[in-house]
Amino acid sequence: MKAAEYAQAIYDAGEKVSVKHVQEALARRGHIKLMPQIYREYEKLLLRRDRLEAHQKITPTQERTRILLELYKKLIATH
Repeated sequence: MKAAEYAQAIYDAGEKVSVKHVQEALARRGHIKLMPQIYREYEKLLLRRDRLEAHQKITPTQERTRILLELYKKLIATH
């Protein structure tokens, strides 16, 4: 899908790309009608990034659980 490919390219470029440049490039290629689809695909990429960051973030509860599990395994191993 072209819209997804354009969105991925814009995402990979980061903040180096402006909306004006994207519109100009799409107009040259005759793909200006893809702009709404590209925007939706770009939003999906941002959402995926945010969810991944949130998922990888270690909360205090997770850290406490990890430590307790390590201590429990050591206790079991010594008996």
